[in-house]
Amino acid sequence: MVALVMLVIIGLASVSVMRGALNSDLIANNTRVQSVAAQAAQIGLTYCERLLNDTDPSDGSDLEKLHTTAGADPSFFNTLGNWSNDNIYEVPDDWMASADSSFTPDTLPQCMVEQLDDTTRGDRQFAVTARGFSPDYSADDNGNPASGSVVWLQSRLLYEK
Repeated sequence: MVALVMLVIIGLASVSVMRGALNSDLIANNTRVQSVAAQAAQIGLTYCERLLNDTDPSDGSDLEKLHTTAGADPSFFNTLGNWSNDNIYEVPDDWMASADSSFTPDTLPQCMVEQLDDTTRGDRQFAVTARGFSPDYSADDNGNPASGSVVWLQSRLLYEK
């Protein structure tokens, strides 16, 4: 009888330890997925910043998908429907390639450039917004994340006259 009670106690302790190990594994995987999405967003941000720097920042007209924010609406990037092919740049495959890894995500990072309307100083201001996706990212029909991770990053660039 004592042996059976000991076996039950050992079995319950084993299940508890295995459940804890599984939870730790899930936490580690979520951290890894978030990190990969953040790195992809950083690549997207750098890509659009370079596009902007390679154009004439005095007018930004060389950017084919430049969005000019009119008046007090500096949040064009905030509307999910604006993230269509007409408004965004998708980071090319060669920007994602590495000599150390052959990994390329199914959903490439995306970025958007907005010229902010600031007439007070006469300088040109741009908001560069990028989003990166984890390898397990998928979206529903409305473009909302169904699974995986999405990281958004934004930088603002000021070109003084």
